[in-house]
Formats: sequence, structure tokens, C-alpha cells
Amino acid sequence: MFLSLLDSCIRSQNLILGQIIHQNLLKRSLTLTSSTVLAKLTRLYASCKELKLARHAFDEIPHPRTNPIPWDVMIRSYASNDHPEKALDLYYEMLSSGVRATKYTYPFALKACAGLRAVEDGKLIHTHVKGSGFSDDLYVCTALVDFYAKCGELDMALQVFDEMLERDVVAWNAVISGFSLYCGLVDVIALFKDMRRRDGLSPNLSTIVGMFPALGRSGGALREGKSVHGYCVRMGFSDDVVFKTGILDVYSKSKCVVYARRVFDSGCLKNEVTWSAMIGGYIENEMVMEARGLFLQMLGDRDVAVVTPVAIGLILTGCARFGDVNGGRCVHCYAVKAGFISDLTVGNTVISFYAKYGSLCDAFRQFSEIGLKDIVSYNSLISGCVENCRAEESLRLFHDMKCSGVRPDITTLLGVLTACSHLAALRHGFSCHGYCVVHGYAVNTSICNALIDMYTKCGKLDVAKRVFDTMHKRDTVSWNTLMFGFGNHGLGKEALSLFDSMQNAGVSPDDVTFLALLSACSHSGLVDEGRQVFNSLTRRDFNVTPRIDHYNCMVDLLARGGYLNEAYDLVNKMPFEPDINVLGTLLSACLTYKNVELGDKVSKMHSLGGTTGSFALLSNTYSAVGRWEDAESIRTTQKKTGLHKIPGYSWVDV
Repeated sequence: MFLSLLDSCIRSQNLILGQIIHQNLLKRSLTLTSSTVLAKLTRLYASCKELKLARHAFDEIPHPRTNPIPWDVMIRSYASNDHPEKALDLYYEMLSSGVRATKYTYPFALKACAGLRAVEDGKLIHTHVKGSGFSDDLYVCTALVDFYAKCGELDMALQVFDEMLERDVVAWNAVISGFSLYCGLVDVIALFKDMRRRDGLSPNLSTIVGMFPALGRSGGALREGKSVHGYCVRMGFSDDVVFKTGILDVYSKSKCVVYARRVFDSGCLKNEVTWSAMIGGYIENEMVMEARGLFLQMLGDRDVAVVTPVAIGLILTGCARFGDVNGGRCVHCYAVKAGFISDLTVGNTVISFYAKYGSLCDAFRQFSEIGLKDIVSYNSLISGCVENCRAEESLRLFHDMKCSGVRPDITTLLGVLTACSHLAALRHGFSCHGYCVVHGYAVNTSICNALIDMYTKCGKLDVAKRVFDTMHKRDTVSWNTLMFGFGNHGLGKEALSLFDSMQNAGVSPDDVTFLALLSACSHSGLVDEGRQVFNSLTRRDFNVTPRIDHYNCMVDLLARGGYLNEAYDLVNKMPFEPDINVLGTLLSACLTYKNVELGDKVSKMHSLGGTTGSFALLSNTYSAVGRWEDAESIRTTQKKTGLHKIPGYSWVDV
């Protein structure tokens, strides 16, 4: 009788009645030795997601536990409830106990491997599958495809998929969703078409949802998004809230917010994810006012939507990105009043908002109020300190972070290395480099680029070159950073040689590459070489469009070399309105070469205006040729306008 009642409780997931039955069994001492009763109790608690109670009942089963069903139940429960490491440990314990895995064991063990991205463990389980005779089982093979696809092992996923004797919609969905995560939209659409052509299967809602990552990532896939939307309308999927949220996100990322809002407004079925997706779409398309209006609509009608920490985080992100300080402060106040500020995600977003806005006092205050800080808390504040010229604070935070037991990641180290570059803090840079080597981050391309930048700015070009030479993979930033380093230290020929090596390596230069080259030529006085570089740029030999910064560098090169008239002609011919940087460079050269006539012309150009620098340079130019009255007149005009020169400063790391 008790066993049939337990079966009924398992089917209905009736935890209270099940616990009453368990109490009665304990009173009658029927659970102490009965493997059958304990196995059913394990299933009961697992079905009700009471994993601790389920594990307790499982552990009470007398040895040897030869029945695989309780093992399968526990492995499935752990894998399905965000405990993949426990599922995998129990799988290995099952094998070591001599219990043979079943076709229901392998799928959830593989699901645990996928959740942990444990590729080697998954491959080992694959060998177990081959040895146990389940290689042709549809259920097991689908789990293998899903595991390999989610871990990015797409070749293996296709191999298992192609070897399957029978494929159903679930198997196709597994391979489509995996390719959607890692491949382009073309590959995903090809699989979608093959599903119908090869096996004659009709895609279901899960198929469409699996395609959304590739559709959203492509950005400009508006036509494909419309096609998928039309197909789902015809198939009757369009009213599903998961589909609605996904297609809304696709339209938002395709810059078609009108369609996204139309989807959002259609029907009455929305959840908090749908609202957050629409708010995120507005922010992504720089429509902060609309995002704020939708958020206020959420606040005004609790029957329509439930405000979530995600929605608050999105609004704060939008306020930070577009400088809406007052809006951000209002959202922060709401988060405090509504109790969301205790949510770690919201707290971290508040820190990031104030750091980007430049209010580090508020950022530090929020940081101090967070009880249990994570890596994002520290990274937000460290990057904020670097961006707001408080690099010393970022180094102190890095030290505190390590002392608190939070392990730095790549984002942390990039922020710290940038701080070391700003401060020319070589000692701290060496220490950070050592940390990267010890913890395996020194092979990362972005970390190596930051190290090169730090060492060049600290004057250690030999170490920077050594880091560059030992990189496993170099990108355009790697070459550009070292070129800038050579150029800033007057090694223009080395920079040009590096450019030749870059071309020989098959790396395409970008606009920053030419800035580095022109700057290097300017600092080294290589006028002829600079002319060649600039001419190749203006001829579009490398498919790079010159920007005003390139013209500024070329004017600086010519002006430093004494070719003032050529520099002045270039300023007049450039396809941009000359800015204060290029005119200031030219005026400074006029002072150096005592060319008062050209200095007069430059000083009267509209873009230069009445800046402190222009007044000082023109006055000094007049003084250099003995035109004291003109120099005094310029200084008097400067005083009347209330302009004062900001004094320079220097520092050294002791």
C-alpha cells in the first residue's frame, strides 16, 4: 500500500503527502533495510527538487547498490538543477561501484559535461558508450551531439550526427542550436533546410529558438529574421512568449526597432524577459527616452509586468552609455527603495554607472556597501579608476582583490596593466606580468598586447620585443602597439622594418597602423619615408581611408622637418576642417623656425580660435624675432579674455 501511495506522490509531485508517508514508514522501521522503499523515496524527493533529501535517501540504500535506477535519478537531478559537478562525480562513483550505466545514465552525464565544458570527460563517456553497446541508441546519440555542439566540438558533433541510423527532430535541434552558438547564419540556415530535405522533418518551436543566437549575432539579418517570423506565423508558433522574445531581440539587433515594438505590442502574453528584451533593444539602438518610458510603464502597472534586476541593470547601462546622470540616479534610488540594491548584479551595475559617469566617490560608496563582492564588482571599479585617471587606486584595488580571495581574470589584468602604462609603474608591471605567467594568462593575445604597451611606455623596448616575439598569435593590435613603442622612442626605421614584417606575415594594416608609422617618422625626422607612407595611404593602396589624425601626423612631420610651406599647403588641401591640434602643431613650428609671417596666417585661421595655447605660441613667436610690442599685445588680449595656461607636470615611479 505504501509503495503505491509513493508512486502516486511521485507522479503528482506531492511533497507534503510524500513526507507524511515517509514518517509513517520510519515509525514502522520499513525504510531502514528496504532498497525498494529508499529508491522510491529518492525518486520522490528528486521529482520535487529536494536534492538534499533525495541524496540522504539515496545514501541510506544498503550496499551493494546494484540497481541503476536510483543512480540515474540522482545523476539526472543534479544535471537538471545546476549541479553538473555533482552529477559527474556520482557518475564516476557509479562506475567504481560496479554498477553498469544504462541508456538513461549517459545523456545526463553528458549534459553535466556540457554544462561544465568538460570536453575530456565527455569524450571519455563517449568511449564508455561505445563499449556498452549504446552507440546506435537515438537518445544517447542525441545527447552526444548536444554535448559536442555546446562545447564547440562541431566536427565531432557532425560525425556522431551523420553516423546516426535514425534522426528525429530533437537530434536536428541539437546540432542546429550548437552551430547557432559558434557558426555563421549561412551554416545554420543550411542545416535548417537539410532537416526537411534529408529526413523530411518539420522544424518545431525549439528548432526556431535554437537559431536565434546566430540570427541575433549577424546584426544585419533582417531579411532572414522576417522569413523566420513569417514561417512561425504560418506554423502557429508566433504567440509563444519564448519565440516572441527571441524574434523581438533579432529585430532590435537588426536596427529595426519599429518591428520589435510591433512584436512586443502584439498579444497580451509577455513575461519579464520580454520586457527586459524590449528595454535592451531600445538601449542598443540609442533610444534611451523610449527605454525609460517602457521602464516607467513597468513601474506604473505591476499587473502588466514585474520589475526585475535585469531591467534595472539595462536601464542603468543605458544611462551610463549616454550620459543620463539624473536618470541613472533616479533608477539607483528606486533600486534602493524597492530592495533590488541587495542583488549583486544591480549593485555591480550601479558601480559601473558611477564609474563611467566619473563619480568615483559614489562608485566607491556602492562598492563598500556590497557584502559579498565578486569579480565583476572589482573589475567595474578598477576599469573606472583607470578611465578617470585614478590609476593608483586601481593598483590598490587589485591588491585588495587578491587578499580577499577573488581570483583576477583577463579583464582585471588588462585594467591593471593599463594602469601600469599610465603611471609608467614598471615594478607593478613586472609583478603583474609574473602573475599572468604563473596563472596561464600570458598566452592570451590581449594580455600580451597590454604587456607590450606597458613595457614600451616604461622604456623597456627590449622586453616588449621579447613579449612580441614569443606570442603564440599576433593580431593587428600587436603590431601597431610595438610600432607606436618604437616610434615614441625615436626608432622610426625599426618601426618601418616592423611594418614590412607585418606585410610579410600576411597581416592587413588598419588606420591605426598608419598613424603609428607617420608618428614614428615624425619623431625620427624621416620626412621622405613619411611622405611615401602618406602617399600610399592617400592612394588607398591598403584599402584604408585617411582620417584627420593622419593629416595631423603628416603636418607634424613636415613642420618638425622645417617644411612649413608644404605643411601649410597640406592643411589648406586636406578634405577636413583643420582642428586645433594641426594648427597648433603648425604654429609651434613657426615659433621654432621663427616664421612670423606664416604664424600670423595660422593664428587667424578660424579653427584655432582664441585658445591659451595659440596665444602663448604666437606671443613667443613674436618675441623670438624681437617684435616685443606685438608680443605684449597678444599677452594683454589673453589676460582680458581670462585665459590661463595650465601648468604641466611629470611623475616618476619610485
